[in-house]
Formats: sequence, C-alpha cells, structure tokens
Amino acid sequence: MPTIKTSDTKPIKTSEEASLFDLGEGIAYFEMHGKLNIIEDNLLSMLNSALDEVETNYSGLVVGTEADHFSVGLNLKLLLERARSQNWKAISNTLRNLQKVCIRMRLSSIPVVAATTGMALGGGCELAFGADAVQAHTNSKLGLVELRVGLIPGGGGTTEMAFRCLDDKDTSTPIQQLMPSLLKTFNTIREAKVSENSVEAKKLGFLRESDLITTDRINLLHDAKQFAISLHNNNYQPHQPRNIFVLGEEGINYINLHIQKLREQNAINDYEQTLAEKLAYVICGGRLSKPQFVTEQYMLDLEHEIFLSLCSEPDTHAMIESTINKSKK
Repeated sequence: MPTIKTSDTKPIKTSEEASLFDLGEGIAYFEMHGKLNIIEDNLLSMLNSALDEVETNYSGLVVGTEADHFSVGLNLKLLLERARSQNWKAISNTLRNLQKVCIRMRLSSIPVVAATTGMALGGGCELAFGADAVQAHTNSKLGLVELRVGLIPGGGGTTEMAFRCLDDKDTSTPIQQLMPSLLKTFNTIREAKVSENSVEAKKLGFLRESDLITTDRINLLHDAKQFAISLHNNNYQPHQPRNIFVLGEEGINYINLHIQKLREQNAINDYEQTLAEKLAYVICGGRLSKPQFVTEQYMLDLEHEIFLSLCSEPDTHAMIESTINKSKK
C-alpha cells in the first residue's frame, strides 16, 4: 500500500515549519517539513493551531514527516544563545509551549497518532509521548538525550517516564518492591539511551506494548491513518488529566546511593553526578515526606524548574557547545 498523500494534495494550512493535510475518512495529517524537524516556537504554534482545526472538523490526527527523522528536539544553538544572554523568559516560554502542546495532544477530543521514523530524540521523543499512540517505522530511534547536554527532559519526558515505570505496579506494595523499576527508568534517562530500533524502544519504555510497528516506510502514513481510524471507531474517549505515583524522599535517597557508588567508581564525573541528582529529584516528585500521587502539572512544574536552573550553569553551556560543534563535523 503506497503513501496516501501525493504531491497534488493541497494543505489545509501551511507554514515554513509544517503543513496540515486532509487524508480523507476524517483524518488529518500534520507534516513537519524540516530535515531534522528541530522544535521551535513556530512549529509548536503551528501544531497548536492545527489541533484547533482538527478538533473542530476531523475525527483523528496523524503527526509525522516525509523527512528521514521525526524530530531531533529543541534548537540547541538558540537555547545556548538564550542561556548565555540570560533570556530566561524565552527559554521558559518555549519549554512551557512544548509541555502544553504535548498535554493538549493527549487530552484532545480526537485520537492523535505519532508516525515516527528515524530519530525522535529529546523534545521529539516528548512529542511522540504526547500522542495517544505511536505507529513507529521499524528504524525509529527514540530517546531522551538531554543529559548529554547538561539538562534533564523538560517537555514532559521525565514526567511521562515517571508515570510509565510505576503505572502497572501495585502502589500498595512495600516501596522496596517498586525501587528496581524506578531505578531502571532513571538509568535509561541518565545514560541518555537511544533505541536501535522500534522493538528496543518498547524494551526501554519509549514505546508502549500497544504501539504499532511498520516495517516498510512507504506504508507508514497509511498504517498511522488506519490506526487513528481504529481508535476513533472503537468508542474513543478523551483522556483525563493524570495523577502520577512518585516515591518522594525515599526514592531520592535510594537513587542517590546508586549515584554515589557510580561516582566512587569514577563511572561519572562531578557534574554528571549533579545532573543525576537533579534527575532523581524530579522523577521522584521532589522531597515529599512519603510516596504519594501528585498531579501531572506538579511534575511538569518540577521539570520546568530544574531545566531552567541547569540552563544557567556554565558546565551545561560547555556541554551544549560541544554537542553543537560535533554536529558540524
């Protein structure tokens, strides 16, 4: 089955960053245009505008691209410029816009399917998290790589992984039984792991078991459209805001012991230890006196706070600059 959008398909609305197309049968398609689909405010604004249109006139939405990569995340060069000039408001606005559009996708009145291919890293992975479901090309390389550049996932990624790692667990069990799952997820983010393919992405928690895989790229858009149709036809009900179970102070202490051992073994340096401790703080929901459920917005606020604080650190600036220079080679 070939792709279902042709060169003759006219967009409903378009911008330099993306276009919205009608795929027929009540499904719209938000197509990102860039080579790497770097996430900036204009792209997020266009996606937000597309959701206005789709929620009014369509029964489902596919988010994808014809490029080789779904999205490699935020514009690091712009982020570094803003951080060095201490333009905290601009950084905060972009981060909040990413959080809001991801939450809006998940809480939308219509099903949203992300059609991933190639790299979906950092903010790109978080965009995929925002969808109800993912139709992943088998070559999809998903990962939260923010710790490579001295940050933590701040567009909802830490929050989503905190939710997923304990979502299927009995939270009334002794906390010690929940720790291994939390630590595994923590290390996946701390090590900035990226899946080699979509099957490994499921093992790492970046894709869910319910997400689907397409082996032939030419079929990806068609399969994603059919996935959206099936979600709509199966009595689709909009999601509600979630409460997330976090382990608080006990979880932080448990993870910090693990971090300390890594430092003693020289497996991480001093700043990597600091980053790991910041991540532990967020993924455990802050220094709460006992394990408990918290709101999703509470977790997003923690992400935002720590992400912004790290943007002021010279070591983070150096890590971002090093990554930018490597990408030029």
